[in-house]
Amino acid sequence: MKLVKRSESVSKNQNGLGVSRRSFMKNTSLAAGGAMVGAGLFAPSMMRKAEAKSVDPDAKTEVKRTICSHCSVGCGIYAEVQNGVWTGQEPAFDHPFNAGGHCAKGAALREHGHGERRLKYPMKLEGGKWKKLSWDQAIEEIGSKCLEIREQSGPDSVYFLGSAKHNNEQAYMFRKMASLWGTNNVDHQARICHSTTVAGVANTWGYGAMTNSFNDMHNCKSMLFIGSNPAEAHPVAMQHILIAKEKNNCKIVVADPRRTRTAAKSDHYVSLRPGTDVGFIWGLLWHVFKNNWEDKEFIRQRVYGMDEIKAEVAKWNPEEVERVTGVSEADVYKTAKLLSENRPGCIVWCMGGTQHTTGNNNTRAYCVLELALGNIGKSGGGANIFRGHDNVQGATDLGVLSHTLPGYYGLADGSWAHWHVFGIWSLIGLRIASIRPSTTARNR
Repeated sequence: MKLVKRSESVSKNQNGLGVSRRSFMKNTSLAAGGAMVGAGLFAPSMMRKAEAKSVDPDAKTEVKRTICSHCSVGCGIYAEVQNGVWTGQEPAFDHPFNAGGHCAKGAALREHGHGERRLKYPMKLEGGKWKKLSWDQAIEEIGSKCLEIREQSGPDSVYFLGSAKHNNEQAYMFRKMASLWGTNNVDHQARICHSTTVAGVANTWGYGAMTNSFNDMHNCKSMLFIGSNPAEAHPVAMQHILIAKEKNNCKIVVADPRRTRTAAKSDHYVSLRPGTDVGFIWGLLWHVFKNNWEDKEFIRQRVYGMDEIKAEVAKWNPEEVERVTGVSEADVYKTAKLLSENRPGCIVWCMGGTQHTTGNNNTRAYCVLELALGNIGKSGGGANIFRGHDNVQGATDLGVLSHTLPGYYGLADGSWAHWHVFGIWSLIGLRIASIRPSTTARNR
């Protein structure tokens, strides 16, 4: 890993970055970063005036539009606000995803902001008792202590743990703060969530994101769920899946070690051994290639490397697939035939496919199956990747990770030059050369 500035290069008598503590915190938006901790789930405008006391029920009610942060569906919500306090909510009937629906998690969203156990103010433990602090004092004390630690032990001594609950703007500022601080010790939930998706999908067709929307699933003729159980994990998304089944006669296949509630709605259920996703996908492709079900014209025009895939898949005959996955030849054949005869089709996965030592291999295999069937780049097809949080994708896109900068620029010198040297992350009082010595000379 390449760092902005290594710990050993920081002089103990150097005052941070050559600016005052107050100006450093102001210019790098540390104040905004501190506010994120308290308001990560909600828009700051909704939380700013909140107080730990009851609200006059006759106070004027304002309606604020927001989204649920519990999962990646992002259901629309109308929040009722009185004197700056969130007092009630209703699902948004004009939202394209939930269309007035709520699951149990979404219905309880307000409690995160105003439940009786919610911490309303910064608190400091002094003499065994908690003392209330103002935001200004808390930010000043935390910022000063962090700078003291940085001066004594170097920038790598502080770890920046972001969140998929931050919106895009907060995530961007968080990554910028860590970079200007002088470290790549920054990460968020995606590391143990969908980082294997981003890597696997990006290495297959260039970017690691969901290809089609929830609404577009209405146009699917078939869906393969593997490592995903939306009926329980993404209940509102299940509405769109059932619309496709009811109105478009979409065939649903669920491949899962246990029979889930999603499987209860399937046309075909396959029970496979945990961790054998790649073997199962290669088994499907074995039948696809044997029966000439692949989309040859799509592959000719849009795909390269499929010959190498065929050579690998040839090793996974029905006997080998059954030995590894526990799935019979008849079940694998039925699945492959159903997906091939009902196109376009999408594949859906979640953390049941990613949180494995072979998670990267799993996600690439899922994508290869869709490419072979010609399901990419068209309505009703694609890879519908259901995330765990509302902004895993945004936080990842904006570089809240230790191995990348915003926009997936990586950590090469040229990437740092783009963000630092050419003014995108210019900072008053910050000497760019001290952050990346000789970068300008090497990269212009």
